[in-house]
Amino acid sequence: MTSNAIAWPKSLSGRFLESRNEFVRQVRNQHPDMTLDRTARVSLREITRDTVREIALLDVGDAQIGLVAPNAFSIAQAHFHPEAWFRAIYAGEVPVGFAMLEDWSQVKDRAPQLYDGEPYVALWRFMIDERFQGHGFGSQALNLLIEVAKSKTYASTMLLSFVPSGPNAEPFYARHGFVNTGVVDDGEVVMKLDLRPLRAG
Repeated sequence: MTSNAIAWPKSLSGRFLESRNEFVRQVRNQHPDMTLDRTARVSLREITRDTVREIALLDVGDAQIGLVAPNAFSIAQAHFHPEAWFRAIYAGEVPVGFAMLEDWSQVKDRAPQLYDGEPYVALWRFMIDERFQGHGFGSQALNLLIEVAKSKTYASTMLLSFVPSGPNAEPFYARHGFVNTGVVDDGEVVMKLDLRPLRAG
C-alpha cells in the first residue's frame, strides 16, 4: 500500500523540472487547452515508451507533496514488483493522472497475500495532476479502479491507506464506499471496501 509522507527529492517533481528545463516545460504543456470538459470520458491506459515521459512528469499540488510518491518513482518501482498493476489516467486524450494496484493474481507462483485474514486488492498509488483536480476525473478513475478490483475474483476486499495529515483524502474515499477500519499501519489510516456485495449487485 502507499508509503508514509516522504520528503521525496525535488528532482523527481514535474513542476520543479518544468521550472528549470525547457524540454520538460514543453512535455508538461503539450496539451495547450488545460481546461478540460468535466464530461470528458476517463479511461485507464497502459503506459508506453511514447507516453512514459509525460506520465512521469504529472505532479500534485503543494499541499499534497509527500502524500504520494512521484510517478517516476512509482513506474520504476512497478517494474520490480510483479504484483504491481499500473495505468495512466486519461480524460479524453489528455493524461491527467496515475494509478497503481497491488494485485497478487499477477504473481503466478505465489498465493494471494492476506490482510486481516482476507485476500485483497490494494490501491497502491493514486494521483491526479494539480491542473486537473476538481473536474471529477479522480472520482471517475476510482470507479474504474473499483471495477478492476471486482474483476479480481480471488479478492474479497479492496484496501487503501492514506496519510492523515493536511487535506487528506478520507472524505473522497468514503464517498466511494470505503470504510475507515480504525487501523493505522506504519502511520497510515487503512480503509477498505467489501467487494462481495458489489459483485452480487
